[in-house]
Amino acid sequence: MNSRGRYKIGIFDSGLGGLSVLRTLWKETSNIDYIYFGDLINSPYGQKSKSEVLELSKNAFEYLIEKDCEAVLFACNTATAAAADFLRAKHSVPIFGMEPALKPAVNQNPGVKIAVFATDLTLKEDKFKNLVSGFPLGTEILPVPCEGLAKLIDKDLWEEAWDLFDSKIKTVVKDCDVFVLGCTHYVFLRERILYNYPKVKVYDGNLGTTLHMKRILNLPDFQENKNQLDILLNTSDSDYVHLAGRIAKTITPNHTLSLINTTIGKLHV
Repeated sequence: MNSRGRYKIGIFDSGLGGLSVLRTLWKETSNIDYIYFGDLINSPYGQKSKSEVLELSKNAFEYLIEKDCEAVLFACNTATAAAADFLRAKHSVPIFGMEPALKPAVNQNPGVKIAVFATDLTLKEDKFKNLVSGFPLGTEILPVPCEGLAKLIDKDLWEEAWDLFDSKIKTVVKDCDVFVLGCTHYVFLRERILYNYPKVKVYDGNLGTTLHMKRILNLPDFQENKNQLDILLNTSDSDYVHLAGRIAKTITPNHTLSLINTTIGKLHV
């Protein structure tokens, strides 16, 4: 904790999807200084190689450590799969990550086919394969890659994002009514999924990750709005500010939002 007796926690994502995790964290914790870093200049991560995502994740992590963060959440399934274990082996700072919420989905729906919507890289990584291999024999997991969806959400193109996601849903919904959202961006479409497909069950990892962080870091429960939030978007494109600002206002009216460029050290407020 810092001199004021508060934790400073960094949250990192390739774009704005991690704000969905922050929204859950905000409701469950109090007296925390949060710094959110969205690496929009390099997004999307899901279409990059593992080595590229590892390098970008390393840079983002080091940037947040320079900001005196005492713990870092990779609020990005792709970055978690590619880089979290590597960085944990090299740093003592607590590093938390995301994984598709397959465990609760399987436990609560034994013997039922489960569709996992995620980026191609997340679905190809050993972390996902090892997760799937740990389930009982006969568990049927259906990977559904959704390339391009996260970028559409970051760009505030909600109708295009829904049309793409809906097209993916239609490929599986006749045989599957349990969905796992394996990307934090997709969580913003959760209510629309349930509205259009009221019979499906939808799982995401946001609450599980939040409760895990609270337990490991011994974070105080939410009592009143004493958290603070700084949002740093690594881009020179001011268009991203509008969506980030709208999402942030659903979390807290008291926040700062800045555009930065980490490659040249320039800050645009």
